Amino acid sequence: MTIFRKQSSVIYRLVLPMLLVAFLMAPASTWAAKSSEEFNVEGGAVKKENLFNLFFGAAPLMPTQHGTLIVEAYNDKNDNQQRDLGEESLDKAVVCIVEEITYPVPAFIPGLDNGMNYTLLFEGDKFQPSIKRKDVFIKKRGQIIRIEIPCRRATQQAAQQQIGS
Repeated sequence: MTIFRKQSSVIYRLVLPMLLVAFLMAPASTWAAKSSEEFNVEGGAVKKENLFNLFFGAAPLMPTQHGTLIVEAYNDKNDNQQRDLGEESLDKAVVCIVEEITYPVPAFIPGLDNGMNYTLLFEGDKFQPSIKRKDVFIKKRGQIIRIEIPCRRATQQAAQQQIGS
């Protein structure tokens, strides 16, 4: 009987603390896994199923999670394709077309999806843009792209084309 008591006291001294530690570690590891999903450590989309999402759908992405495009046009008087001092901005003299939507320039175009390529088309009446088409790729979340379009008066550009031909 005394041998059994010695063996059982050894079991209580060694095995029970190990079981207690294992019991305490199991909830901590599941909590850590849940917290990494909850706080979105990986950077992916968090999908939370709830009654609100079932009826109304998921919330839209924040504006900072999309790309933004800022387009400006200027009168390139010396035709060097660079904005110099004294070359004024052209307000609503040129339009920018993105995915069949026409924006008067200067334009602020938010909500461009990440990892997408967009083709920009530029047109004008009194002023002709030197760049007719430009491809833009939104590479990272919240990227802001600023584009300046050099333009010339339509009569000056037509005269230069006639002289050159």
